[in-house]
Amino acid sequence: MRIDADTAVVVCAGPSLDLLTEHAWQDLLEAGAIVGVNGAPAADACREVPFTCLAAMDLATGLADAVPQLTRVWRETNAWRVASTDSQSIDAESYVHEVDEADGVEGWSDDRRQGYKGGSSAMVIGNWLGNAWDETPRATNGKQPPRRAYRKLAYVGLDMHPAIGAHARGAGSHLSGFARSEKQYGNVCRGWSKFCAEAAKRGIEVANFTPGTALDAMPRADVPKAWVR
Repeated sequence: MRIDADTAVVVCAGPSLDLLTEHAWQDLLEAGAIVGVNGAPAADACREVPFTCLAAMDLATGLADAVPQLTRVWRETNAWRVASTDSQSIDAESYVHEVDEADGVEGWSDDRRQGYKGGSSAMVIGNWLGNAWDETPRATNGKQPPRRAYRKLAYVGLDMHPAIGAHARGAGSHLSGFARSEKQYGNVCRGWSKFCAEAAKRGIEVANFTPGTALDAMPRADVPKAWVR
């Protein structure tokens, strides 16, 4: 996958963010959108990153306590903020309804107001970015709505090492949900597998650009040596 204007880069909060070089960020910033997920926008490595969108599905259910700086970043950002419909007490420009197999959704929702959760907020926002707007969006809170309907989704900071669940510096000291048990790790990996397969059926390419990722359920991109410290 080539990162270009038709690519949305989704930045997760894994510790590999601390390894990315300036060269890596220069390449990533060729994308049409840079999207920070959960604690990633508060990470030390992302202080200068010009995010297009921020996505946090759990900000009202414990994430704000786990990542103390995230509330300030969320309040002060110029990026378009996307939260869950389950967290409408949180200020945001868009709210996405999270769905999964219990709702009859296997890997991808074509409802433009929804996102497949599969155990990860990064799937929810990826699904949302891959669908077009359901109606002509308007500026909100002085912010212009971002483009959607991306045909390429590139993930970084998606380390997914079993039983570790650590985060980049500044992105929280809590344990990621996938690392809580072997069963949960398997469930999240299956979610990613379904997500990637369903995206491909819709002509959307998904790739993991995370150096040293342990996630086998997603196609991996060759990361240049110049990307890693």
